[in-house]
Amino acid sequence: MRLPKPFDSATFRLTGLYLILFVISVSVFVALLFIQVQKVLEHETRSQITIETNLLLFEYREDGMDELLEETEERIEKSRTRDRFIYMVQNPSGRVIFDKVEPVNAPYGWRQTKGEQPTLFFYTQLESGFILGVGKDMGVLATLERAFEQTLFWSLTLALVLGTSGGLILSRRTLSRLESINRTAKAIGAGQLALRIPCRNNGDELDAHCNTLNQMFDRIEQLVNNVRQVSTGVAHDLRTPLARLRGRLETLQNSSLPIPPESLEEAIGEVDKILDIFAALLRLAELEAGSLRSGFCPVKLHTLIQNITEAYQPIAEDDGNTLKLATVDDVSIAGDVNLLQQLLANLIENALEHGGKPSEVTIGLQKSRKKIVLSVADRGPGVINEEHSYIVKPFHRLENSNGTGMGLAMVSAITRLHDGTLIFVDNEPGLRCEIHFPATSR
Repeated sequence: MRLPKPFDSATFRLTGLYLILFVISVSVFVALLFIQVQKVLEHETRSQITIETNLLLFEYREDGMDELLEETEERIEKSRTRDRFIYMVQNPSGRVIFDKVEPVNAPYGWRQTKGEQPTLFFYTQLESGFILGVGKDMGVLATLERAFEQTLFWSLTLALVLGTSGGLILSRRTLSRLESINRTAKAIGAGQLALRIPCRNNGDELDAHCNTLNQMFDRIEQLVNNVRQVSTGVAHDLRTPLARLRGRLETLQNSSLPIPPESLEEAIGEVDKILDIFAALLRLAELEAGSLRSGFCPVKLHTLIQNITEAYQPIAEDDGNTLKLATVDDVSIAGDVNLLQQLLANLIENALEHGGKPSEVTIGLQKSRKKIVLSVADRGPGVINEEHSYIVKPFHRLENSNGTGMGLAMVSAITRLHDGTLIFVDNEPGLRCEIHFPATSR
């Protein structure tokens, strides 16, 4: 599978989406800020014009028109700054006495002029017919508007450059890790089952996916190895009984004597061994599939242990062995009663066979807040630690074993089906098999 280019990746598109939202947000924020500042400045300018107009009207009402003209002219001469007031007096005939301002017509009041020098004016008609106008240069607002435009332009430009660069960097970083996952998956698909995806252990989502995929690859490798081992085991275990069966049949074929009954029984016995192997394989495959979970129901594990122990005690005593119960707590779990019975029977038979002569087998069941522990222990020679991971594999048999090598493999599969863990512990001497069930299954 070919990975997309950085510009086509989901990471880049997501970054682009956030960038667009960021640009829109910045634009709206700057626009609202400009409008608010513009309103404040305009309100402040109107207040100043109103105050100045009231002062001139006071002079007019107190001392007349001549005093108003004189006061206005003096203020024009004194006001030379950029932020100065602009004054205008227009006679009743429509001629502007001063300053250099265009004449106005009714209606009067607030007016704002555009152009190179935007101005805000307030015009008042006096009782004598004269028009008094007081205004102020609004160039500061134009300057402010240009400043905001430049700020917005450079902010958006910087956001676009940084956002695009960040999107490319993030995309390349993400795609490099995805490419690593892709290469590893291809290699595993080509047969290199031991490969795993390298994780950075930084706790991000890709690391979590890497760990999950590696766990899946571990399981795949385990299943493939099981299939290989089962194939090898089947070929090895079937060769001997089939060879013996063929030899007996050839002997019977070449013999001119009547077929003795014991020869037929031996041949049937060989066929039964072969059928037992296939039945065990089918049962193991059914357990690995996990389809039997649907039939789970509450099982009183302590009662099951007591019943099986009572059933096996006479068999153990006939062979000079001892089978006893240790602490057995009152415990129930969700499971399949027949499978749990087979699990316990396999453990007991395995312990009686390999626990020495005479053997002493002890069964226990204990519960705690976190787990339920079922144990079967013997006092035999035990199993070295290096062998613990092998004895649960199909067809693996210890020395001097007469079984099929499927007993502990079945125990392991039944344990996993019940969300348990199979552990082997040195019993000093002997081997103790422990099955840990989660306490939540009670």
